Amino acid sequence: MTAKNLKFLKVRSTEHYQRKIGESMVLVSTKFLYPKATQKPLLKCRHLSKIKFPTAPKRLILTAKMIKKIFFIRRKALLILTILLLPLFITGIVYAKDAHSKKNIILPKEEIVNKDYFAVGDTVTLSGIVNGDAYVAGGIINIEGEINGDLIAAGGTINLKGNVRNDARIAGGEIIVSSQIDGNLTALGGSVNIVSGANIGGSLVSGSGNLSVFAPVGKGLTAGSGNVTLGNSVGGDILAGVGQLTLTPNSKVSGNLTYWSNSDAQIQSGAQILGETTHNFPPKPAKEQPKKIFSSVAVTLKIISFISALIIGFLLIKFLPVFTKRTTEIIDKRFLASLGIGFLTVVLAPVVFIILILVVVTIPLAFIYLVAFLITLYLAKIFVAFWVGQKILEKVDRKIGDFLTFLLGLVIIYIVTMIPFIGWLTGLLVVLMGAGAFILAKVSTYKQLRSKNLL
Repeated sequence: MTAKNLKFLKVRSTEHYQRKIGESMVLVSTKFLYPKATQKPLLKCRHLSKIKFPTAPKRLILTAKMIKKIFFIRRKALLILTILLLPLFITGIVYAKDAHSKKNIILPKEEIVNKDYFAVGDTVTLSGIVNGDAYVAGGIINIEGEINGDLIAAGGTINLKGNVRNDARIAGGEIIVSSQIDGNLTALGGSVNIVSGANIGGSLVSGSGNLSVFAPVGKGLTAGSGNVTLGNSVGGDILAGVGQLTLTPNSKVSGNLTYWSNSDAQIQSGAQILGETTHNFPPKPAKEQPKKIFSSVAVTLKIISFISALIIGFLLIKFLPVFTKRTTEIIDKRFLASLGIGFLTVVLAPVVFIILILVVVTIPLAFIYLVAFLITLYLAKIFVAFWVGQKILEKVDRKIGDFLTFLLGLVIIYIVTMIPFIGWLTGLLVVLMGAGAFILAKVSTYKQLRSKNLL
């Protein structure tokens, strides 16, 4: 029986239903919606939960309009699931705020955290002591306490007033540093200002629109900025690609000064350069080196990759929330199995592709297989990012929405993959874990759909 063959009769109330029970009302057995074993709905749907049915013993009364809605929802869900998952069986939205997420996160001054600290919110203020590493993300970040480890922070505005005993890696729109950093400082942002009173014990690496350094830097300085102003000492060499470089009378360079710019550096009277000064002119656009072009393309692709992953992750969480969470649960509960299956997939996929090509008649299938394999590798980081976000929030005993959880994990993964040596190793593990868990989840979903005769 199809929805088109059913007659539609509006039922305004239970009394109206009792009067119209003998007319063209559609009576459908509860077996239509409920399996025998579980007595649970075959399809969970938020629209269906809003439908209020008249009371009837052992039977469920549905109008034709209700039946059409059920058929449409089931077809829609099955279509989305098939389009996304079916090609991948060969190999085995927008920033959203949750109603329960906390806007302001504060670590009080008197509080001491004897482990790694994780925080995400609109405004994050760290005034206490962290005896470990600190991972912070937010619109406005204020670091006022003491971090006896590394600091990794990403936000719109970052004020670093507290001391950091190891390295600090910061990315933001506006960054102000006025504290002691015993290790190295990496700062990426629109504006980076190292004010007087701060102290960088190690080296300084910065990529920014404007960079001002009015605090001593213990080792070298590497910068790629539109404008760089140096107003204090640098204990090593300076390598800079700049639009304009300015050395104030209080500046002192203990090593060599090498910079690339179309303009001569403004070295004011009183500035000291103990090593050699080398001014290199950037290559003309017509003779641009392939390496520079490749670097620009790589940065652009990295940004596009992050945005694409963010959008795709939001879509998966929105339209396939159960499947997405099931995949992350597999990573958590079957970590080694996910890693092993991911490794086998990556190793065997090229072999299978070559075999399909050599058979000749399966060449079209070979390229379908290749596309499915590449999609699997790309989606792997989506599920791992969601899992990373969940694990971080479990450590800090906080609960936020799925979208923010995924965003947190994705930011952490992209920051870690930028670290030399550790970055590529982390990226490899992410791909292997995610691909393995994805394949296990697909196999489980396929078996469930087959058992219910939906495929």
